[in-house]
Amino acid sequence: MDDYKMKSTAAIAAILSAYTDESEPGAWVAAYSGGKDSTVAFDLLVKAMLMLKRNNPALLTRTVYLTTANTGLDFVTDPLKQSELAKIKTLVEREGLPIEIVEVQSTNENSFMFLTIGKGYPLPKSRMSRWCTGRLKIEPSQKAHKDIAPVLTLTGVRLSESAERRRNIEARQESEYRSNTELMPIVNFTLDDVWSYLVREGMAWGDAEELGQLYKDATGECGLRQRKAGADEKTDDPCGARTGCIICPVVKIDKSSQEFAKSHPWLQPYVDLRNLMIEMYKDPRNKAGRMRSGKVLEYGQGTFTIKARMALYEAVRQAEFDNEELAIRYGAKPQKLIYSNELDELIQQQWQTDLDEYPWLEDADEIGLFYETKIKGLANGYQLVWNIYHDMTT
Repeated sequence: MDDYKMKSTAAIAAILSAYTDESEPGAWVAAYSGGKDSTVAFDLLVKAMLMLKRNNPALLTRTVYLTTANTGLDFVTDPLKQSELAKIKTLVEREGLPIEIVEVQSTNENSFMFLTIGKGYPLPKSRMSRWCTGRLKIEPSQKAHKDIAPVLTLTGVRLSESAERRRNIEARQESEYRSNTELMPIVNFTLDDVWSYLVREGMAWGDAEELGQLYKDATGECGLRQRKAGADEKTDDPCGARTGCIICPVVKIDKSSQEFAKSHPWLQPYVDLRNLMIEMYKDPRNKAGRMRSGKVLEYGQGTFTIKARMALYEAVRQAEFDNEELAIRYGAKPQKLIYSNELDELIQQQWQTDLDEYPWLEDADEIGLFYETKIKGLANGYQLVWNIYHDMTT
């Protein structure tokens, strides 16, 4: 028997044992992103529930809430995810399974566009400072989970994803598939196991052809490898594409989105916009030199100026216009970053509020040919620096 089949059988057994455990009554949550791992994990749960329906339907009483977050920025995965959710809903209704789909989204005040273009927040720069993940995914999901109060959350985490992920999982594992609050059915799957399962078994609600095509489009290639994946497998795997927010600034070079845009040309304006946003935030002339509180910082630091935000807003609107024109040409659905009139109004209202209450945020303070900057190690802490942008600002 293939490794993935043995692991799948063991995973379904673990799911059935936990699902029918009367000592832990209550609902479950299944976290679903639409990617390969969460798809396999949820499919194993669905197949376990279908087994119960056939063999012991009296035990099919626990409700499972399939929760998924809509960031408003995921133009790569989201269209497929919506299609898969529709298929899952059809299956659930046909089979009478106690599964409910819950889609969550952040408020306009916590949206990426409002916080960056409206309020001038800095762009997320690294995995350690991804404030966007908390605002767009974690907080709305936690709110939904608090309302549901699940006894267990089913996730698609795997030990072999990376050394860091392995440490995090092992730190909370109470048994092979369990932590105190989490059920991890594919924890022992390698990347090869995931793709073998998807390609050869498919999902209870349909095949994995479109999902495989998504990863292929995002990498230029995708196929089962001849060797087994191990620690940090995602760094060198052709099927390990990054799928997520189309304008994500955290990755230095977003090869996945660039590759995906080759087969989906209507997304190229957003790939270009991402690069423009990063360059604009690097430019010290676009920083107010102060915090919102008014605290004076160094030149090139502080909140993104209102003037720069307005310029970025125009760039976003242009990218949306170009996306719409190309989408219509290719028979695709246009996708907007500023997705509602309410969000648009909120952004512009914030500019006016800042102009009225925080006038120091309007534009960077004018500086001359030289300016002082703080330098570590100097006795007085400061050094006079030549302003290379002087000729550009006068």
